[in-house]
Parts: sequence; structure tokens; C-alpha cells
Amino acid sequence: MDARRAQDILRHIINDEDYGAAMLDKISVTESIEVLTKMLPDCVATAQNDNNINDAGFFSQMIHNYYPLILDKIKNAEHLWVIYSDNTGYPYMIDGDLFVLYDYANHAELEKKLNTAGYQVALESVTPTDFRNEVAHMYRNGYEKIRFTDGKGEPFVVAKEDLYSFEDFFNEEYMTNPGLQRAMIEFFQEFRKNTAADAGREEILKKREDAMIRTMVHAEYMVPCIKEETEDMVEISHPFIDLTDRIQDKEEGERVIAIPAFTDGFEMDKCYEGHHENMLYQYDELVNLVEELGASGVIINCLGISYYMKLELMHKINM
Repeated sequence: MDARRAQDILRHIINDEDYGAAMLDKISVTESIEVLTKMLPDCVATAQNDNNINDAGFFSQMIHNYYPLILDKIKNAEHLWVIYSDNTGYPYMIDGDLFVLYDYANHAELEKKLNTAGYQVALESVTPTDFRNEVAHMYRNGYEKIRFTDGKGEPFVVAKEDLYSFEDFFNEEYMTNPGLQRAMIEFFQEFRKNTAADAGREEILKKREDAMIRTMVHAEYMVPCIKEETEDMVEISHPFIDLTDRIQDKEEGERVIAIPAFTDGFEMDKCYEGHHENMLYQYDELVNLVEELGASGVIINCLGISYYMKLELMHKINM
């Protein structure tokens, strides 16, 4: 934003009866975020340096007043771009946060930077409805905040709760596993990264793998099933997935048969919507189920993170 444009916007903030609210509705998302994160804080700093308590208080109040208005503007933006990682099939995660581009002008440089680092990213344009759904998935998948970026400056960081609440999407009975989902996304985003190994990366991988395993053994899982009731009993059967052609680490001639397990209902519905009931299993119960049914292992979120764990490893990490 050039100096003349900044002065024009500042004039509206100071002189308009609505303190620039109508003006804010007309300017772009990019300019709105710059007003909130740069222009107004600079005005506060200048007033404080001049020991002008009144002006410092005024501009601080404007930051407070503008924040929800700009969030509404973002929520209703015609286009935002969520950064997805092909390594996981989920949005690219940075320190637990979601990355969203609000200005497409500098997208190429940002994509190049992340792809060079091995994250295999792609931008997905989202409508206001799509963006709302992305925030819903943040609650499921353990993302904490959104880093809104123009691809060049410091991001505008917003807690997901400031945009939509958990209750906007789910009730208390809806099963979620945000801790496990986050741990798996963080590990596999790094593990599947297309880059050479080095000591620093090995340390990161070990730390993230340990965190994933700790979360995994304390989690509860949804396992699809079919229940058939007779007068005398209820028979329960579970579907299997044949992974023989997909798993390389196996004995010659071995068939790899996995029981599907899911971290929540959304992940399960990707595969079994409307066709199966489900049962909830603690991790040790899941290990016992795999053993009792003679399966090779378990595959977690087979149309999501898609992590296969053979029975031997399931026993090992359960110690």
C-alpha cells in the first residue's frame, strides 16, 4: 500500500462517523489485513513515542474494533487458497497451524519454497463455504491457528476459535481424535518429504514418531462392523482390506490383510458411509481384535493418512 492510499484510509478512520467501518467493507482483504496488522499498530507506536496517550488509546481501540470486522471479511472472501501437502493429503501444517494464502499475486514463490523443501504442496481455492468446512476439519485434525499470508510478509495469525466454535460443527457426542490426527500429520508430512536425509531431519522424525506412538496407544478408534441379530445372539463381523499389492515389506507369497480403523466418523464415512455400523476400540483392544481375526495388521484412515501397521509392530509399541 503506498503512502497516499494509506493516508486516505487513515482519514476515514479518524474522520468518519463510523470510524471507517463502511470504508473497510469496500477495500480488499489484503488492504484490510494491512490496516489491522501494520497501519494501526504503527499509529499506536507513533503516538506512544510522542507520549500522546489519547491517540495511542484511540488507535488501540480501533485495532480491537476492526479485528472481528476483518475476520468477517475473511470468512466471506470470494477466494482464499489453502495450502495442501500431497505427502499427507491434508493441509500443510506448520507448528500445528494451517497456512492460508489471501493474495494470489505471490503464490508461485511460496509454492516454490515449500516444494523445494520437499513438501509437495498445491494450492486449493476455497469459497466461503469451503473455508468454513476447512475450519471444521481443523478441530478434527488438531490444527490450532491459521496463518493468513500474502506470500511475502509476516502472517496474520488467527485462532480457529475466533472464526468458528467447535459447537458450530459438532456436538459433545461426536468422536474426534485431534491429538492423534495432528501427530500423524506432523510425522508423515516430514517422513514422506522428498528430500535427502540429514542429522537434523532424523532428529525431527524421531521426535515426531515418538509423539505419534504415545498418542496412538492412548487413543480410541472406530472400527466398521456389520451386526446381524437373531433370536439367540448378535453376530458381529468386520470388513478387511487386502493390501498385498501395496505392501513391499512382506514374505514371498504372503497376503497382507488389514482391519480398517478410523480416528473419527468423517474419516470412516470416506470409505463406509451408510453401509456399516461401528464399534469403539481402545488401542490394546484393537491389537487383540487383529490377533483374534488372524489379520496381518491395521490400516488407520485408509483414505486419509493411510498408515498400515503390522501386528508385530502393534505389539511392540504397546509395551
